[in-house]
Amino acid sequence: MSQTLNVLSIDFDYFQNVSKDVLMNCYPAGLDLSTELSIFTWSGYYNNPKSAKELQKVEILEDELNHLKKLLLSDRISDDADVMITNSHVFIYELIHNCMERNDHYKDIRCINIDLHHDFVNGSEDVDCGNWISHLYKDYGDHFKFDWVVNPISREMFGLKEEIFDKTLLKSLADIKIKDFDVVFLCRSDNFFAPHLDPYFDEIVRLIESRFHDIRIEKSVNEVRDYRKYDSMYEKLHRSLKNS
Repeated sequence: MSQTLNVLSIDFDYFQNVSKDVLMNCYPAGLDLSTELSIFTWSGYYNNPKSAKELQKVEILEDELNHLKKLLLSDRISDDADVMITNSHVFIYELIHNCMERNDHYKDIRCINIDLHHDFVNGSEDVDCGNWISHLYKDYGDHFKFDWVVNPISREMFGLKEEIFDKTLLKSLADIKIKDFDVVFLCRSDNFFAPHLDPYFDEIVRLIESRFHDIRIEKSVNEVRDYRKYDSMYEKLHRSLKNS
């Protein structure tokens, strides 16, 4: 029995083909939003002609998504894997702790994080979606190993220095070498993932449901977001402003 808990951590914001400029100017700021609040917030961007035009340029990284499908369907992940699907990445922190506590034969953790963001540190002392990795380093020390599969714009976005991340950066899902994953964690990160791409996330959720049986899914991410639900409200607001 392996002494290493192998964790596949998938933040779906990784799969966006997006520019730094659009991320900086057409996406909500800050950390996590609840799904409902994200729908309301995103609606403002989709009802602003300038940001709406830019958001429509955001597409899916199809080759990487196909790599993910192959990985999820492969025998590199046990049918009995512990699977969790949520909105926020913060829940992986408790998931890993629970897995280590339930299985005392695990001595080490190897986490592959597929993510637009590094999630290592963000200045906050409390565990959140942007710093959970540094907290796991604090808790497990050298027993926690971390590799990051980076989005094509991640280096530019965060001004990463090669010499700091040289040993942890993977350029593609094709570079993942681990053959036996025990845990699969998937989050949609509603604040950082353009909702017009939600059908791609939903496709992966259904694939996971068809393959695994030990799955926990947060209710709010079990369907695509209706980000057009507030369009009529914005239309009335725009008419009111125009007539005032």
